[in-house]
Amino acid sequence: MSTPTNSAPPNGAPSGGPKRHTHKERTYNVNFGANTGSNPGGNSGFSDDSSGGGASDRHQGDRLIHMIERIEIRSDKDIIAMAKAINHLGRELYLILGMRAEELNGVLSQYKGKWYTFGAQSRIKARLVSAHLKVSAEAAKALGVGALKMAHAFDRHFVKPEQEAKQKRNGKQARPTFTIGED
Repeated sequence: MSTPTNSAPPNGAPSGGPKRHTHKERTYNVNFGANTGSNPGGNSGFSDDSSGGGASDRHQGDRLIHMIERIEIRSDKDIIAMAKAINHLGRELYLILGMRAEELNGVLSQYKGKWYTFGAQSRIKARLVSAHLKVSAEAAKALGVGALKMAHAFDRHFVKPEQEAKQKRNGKQARPTFTIGED
């Protein structure tokens, strides 16, 4: 069944249902929190069908979050896998939010407004608005970097001391490390 992309209700149904926003690729429900008959949970209009039917509509970020949630920390490999997954999610969010901020800036800077609003004011205001989304993008970047720092700290505080202790017990000396400029 196809859903209309305009705001006209199908088959003469009373209006009051969710309003639709059309985009080039897909149509999303933007009437957040509305409790309609077809959406009893009011779950922001997004389908949470994990049975496979709606999985093709999910974004890659949903898959990454699901992977992070499912990791059970039982060994050092799980911690490294979690750090890599969080880093990947952070990088993807950073790119998406950065691009959306630029798109928002472009759309708002072309807004003409009332006769007393001049073009330069629209461009300045557009930058002020899109800057908030850019801050969110930087936060996503910090998420990814923080995950890598967590993995490095785990290695430094847990893995390396364990390896050094094993080498001392076995009487083996550590291999010489790579150095530059030392004799």
